[in-house]
Order: sequence, then structure tokens, then C-alpha cells
Amino acid sequence: MTDLFGYTKPRAKPRVMMHVADAGEGIRFECEKCGHDTGWIADEKSVSENKRGLPCPVCNEGDPS
Repeated sequence: MTDLFGYTKPRAKPRVMMHVADAGEGIRFECEKCGHDTGWIADEKSVSENKRGLPCPVCNEGDPS
């Protein structure tokens, strides 16, 4: 969408997110795009934060966020 003067605000590149593959004593995230698996890690976040996912380190390589 452009404004009155034709300027378009640059958009950030979308991130590829890993989602929960399994949960129990710990949690395991998996990327659907590249198949990267975190293995079992300690579950330190809330359920809603885990549902949002984590950025995939393989697919987002070179991304500063």
C-alpha cells in the first residue's frame, strides 16, 4: 500500500518457524520446510509461546533476528 506521496514502507522478510513436534518432560521442535529437529530441549516457555514456534536456524541463516 502506498501513501499520498508514493512511498512504500519496506517490509521485513518473513521468517520460517519451527513448530512443536512432541512435548512431555521437555519439548521438541521441527521445521516443516527443511526438516531440522531441535531434539529434546528443556521446556522453559509457556504453552502459548511454544505454540507460536521458534525461528528455524537453518532456513533463517543470516537473518539478524
